[in-house]
Parts: sequence; structure tokens; C-alpha cells
Amino acid sequence: MKGLTPTVFGRQQPPALPTQPTAADRAQILGGGLVQLIITKSDPLDFFLFLNERYVPKEEVESLLVHLQVGTSPMSRDEVQAGLTRYVNTVAGDRVKQHHDLFPSTVEVVAKGRRISITCQESGSLEGAWIELGLKPDGTGSQLTGVQSLQILLGEGLLHGRLTWMDGGVEDLFPDA
Repeated sequence: MKGLTPTVFGRQQPPALPTQPTAADRAQILGGGLVQLIITKSDPLDFFLFLNERYVPKEEVESLLVHLQVGTSPMSRDEVQAGLTRYVNTVAGDRVKQHHDLFPSTVEVVAKGRRISITCQESGSLEGAWIELGLKPDGTGSQLTGVQSLQILLGEGLLHGRLTWMDGGVEDLFPDA
């Protein structure tokens, strides 16, 4: 009979269905991870920063930078970086700065009623990178094209976000921040 597979003991069984990953497996954060920066107040600046599910106390954060720049000539190269500089204590008890590269990952910033999501699948490359702005009622964002550069900087008391379009137009992502 078609669609049945024989077994050693002569009884035919329907072919096994491919196993589906469990919901818990599908919910895993894969790739480089997820960076979430949530600004709760702009003056004075107050925020929460998470690297995957791990909270980073604001007292440890010196700066967070995301910088994407499309090379605009054959001689210029794309610039891709995202980094967190944080204060850590050494064994001797000294407080020093430590830098962590954040790409490849998705960096999501929520501030002033806005959402910026930057995904970079390869460190140092714009291949497989995209930017989404906002959050629509269906849960998606507006995926951008025609971007020349994007900069987001969180520093001591400072939040800055700027988007430059290929046509030269420049927009502030967090007006009045």
C-alpha cells in the first residue's frame, strides 16, 4: 500500500511525521543576541539596559554606541559598529572601563514613544543588516531603505539618535532628547 512503510515484524506503519521543534526551542534567542535599551525619562536621563535577559545596572554603563555608515564611494568602506563600554571592578578593587562589541545582534531602543531596531547578522558588515522604526498595530515595524547612516549614542546624561538618508536629508530620531 502506498504511503505505508514496512517494519521488521510485517506490520505496516504510516511514515513518521517530521518532528517539530518545541515552542521553548523556537523561543530561544539565537545568533549574537538581543540588546534592549529602554529610556524611561529624558531629563534627567533614566534607562534600563538588558543584554539578552541580563540587566546591566545604569551605574555600570559608560556609553552605548551604534554606528552604521554606507560607503559612498568605491574607495570608502562601510562602517558597522555597536559597542557597550561599561565600568567593572578588577580583582584589586579598581574600577576600570571594559568594551563589549554588540554585533552580531539585534539592538532595540525604545525612547520618547519611539522604537528603533537595528539587526546586524555579521560583525563589521552591512550584509544581512536592517533597520526598523516604530511599532505598527500588527506588531511589525517600518523597514527602512535608502539609509546612508545611523548613529545612536547613550552617554552620561546624553541620548542622541540621527538618521541620514542617501539623498542627504538628516533626521533626529529622538527630538527634544
